Amino acid sequence: MKLIPLKSPLIKSGDNLLSALKKSLNRKKESLKNGDILVIASKVVAYSQGLLVEVKSKKEFRELIRKESDKVLLDGDMVITMKNKVLIPNAGIDNSNTPKNQVVLWPENPFKSAQKIRQELSKEYELKKLGVLISDSHCQPLRLGTSGIAIGWAGFEGVSDERGSKDLFGKEMQYTQIAVADCVASATNLLMGETNASIPFVVVRGLNVKWTNKKATAEDYFISPNECIYKGLYNNKID
Repeated sequence: MKLIPLKSPLIKSGDNLLSALKKSLNRKKESLKNGDILVIASKVVAYSQGLLVEVKSKKEFRELIRKESDKVLLDGDMVITMKNKVLIPNAGIDNSNTPKNQVVLWPENPFKSAQKIRQELSKEYELKKLGVLISDSHCQPLRLGTSGIAIGWAGFEGVSDERGSKDLFGKEMQYTQIAVADCVASATNLLMGETNASIPFVVVRGLNVKWTNKKATAEDYFISPNECIYKGLYNNKID
């Protein structure tokens, strides 16, 4: 597997995302190829969708979080919420790498957004096998630091079901399903960085995945709180 980071000039609200991507590819003297997965930072997708909001106070910020979240679990220093079936602080709203007094929301319908981007790029570069993944950084419970998380993708199966396979000792796997999309997001997050790297795109090349043209949704991949192995820790705050 090869990771190809693509630097980009500052992408502003309403900018054309595909135009920025093509400029980044040309600057690197690269092109998208069959079998590539393009990982895009969620923030630049949101910027291209014009999802910047002016916030003048902490009170306004917290009101916006409540408005954008599907459910609020804990209202502390950070507001722990459910958004698009993801357990995430502040409904995914971010105030880093944004103009003064502005915050950026999560992209609209990440799976649908990934499908649209994939459709346009597949046509532009005449590709049959192309994956698109929208990623964000995410905090794992009880772990210091952030890693990558996939919030939407298209063109490949984001979860590999290993149930029924045999391990090295011939035992049948009962529960194991590999979060392919999240693993890809974490790998590229190392290159994208969290501050001023200006790398909103990473091309993943040579990864063996199961390609698909189906239009996936969060319901296809994300489990309900009642199915989560950590459900006993939620204190019935999620339904």
